[in-house]
Amino acid sequence: MRGAANGAAFLAGLLTGGATAALALGRETARMRAACLATAAETERSRRREDELMARMRALDAAKTDFMATVSHELRTPLTSISGYVELLRDAEPDELSDAQRRMLEVIARNARRLRELIEDILTLSRIESGGFRSEPGEVDLAQVVERAITEIGPVAAKASVGLHAEVRGPLPLRGDGVQLDRVLANLLGNAVKFTPAAGTVTVRAAHDAGEAVLVVADTGMGIPESEQKALFVRFFRATNAIRRAVPGTGLGLAICRKIVDNHGGTIAVASAENMGTTVTVRLPAS
Repeated sequence: MRGAANGAAFLAGLLTGGATAALALGRETARMRAACLATAAETERSRRREDELMARMRALDAAKTDFMATVSHELRTPLTSISGYVELLRDAEPDELSDAQRRMLEVIARNARRLRELIEDILTLSRIESGGFRSEPGEVDLAQVVERAITEIGPVAAKASVGLHAEVRGPLPLRGDGVQLDRVLANLLGNAVKFTPAAGTVTVRAAHDAGEAVLVVADTGMGIPESEQKALFVRFFRATNAIRRAVPGTGLGLAICRKIVDNHGGTIAVASAENMGTTVTVRLPAS
């Protein structure tokens, strides 16, 4: 009898312990489920906040682009008038203007040209970002694009006492938009000459390599501080050393180059060291 009682007590204890454990397990499961639901709810709220923030940023960026395009268009008309009247004055008879007045006109013309370049850069970037900057691909010889750019920048380089060298093995056929590629070369060479001091050199190399047309523009100029190189393709970015030395510029040239190169399915990379020079390498599909 005593053994049976002990067995019953043992069995009752076992059942009670099992029930207690099951109850504890159930509570823990419920707690974990509630924690998971809370986490999921917080994740969903975070996702919604992120989506709202991204939508606001896109709207702000679109508004900024529209604003820049509108202002640029509005500036074009008075600037065209200013430039026109400056040219009329510069074409006056030699005895109608003094030397001092002619120097003033040169300053006006130079700054009008800089403002016009800024406006054109802003409009180009606005068209690119809004999808209105369409490429018209055709057969292009990169060697000829380089030749045109060197011919155009040659007088500027000579005036700045900067040596200009070309190492081009043409023809270099590729499929692209010749006008846009002219813009890329003009921007890259213009930057290279502008940021290179007198007696420095700018070298342009172009060749085919592994199914790609490779363009390299290298200079011996002031270079770019390493800490700032990540921002090179950001709109309106200007290196601090360029600002200190009062080198003029819009900070849009490389941003435009990158957009155009992207449109052509290519890549653009910059290697630079302060006071040692900068090398820009563009790779474009050759077919």
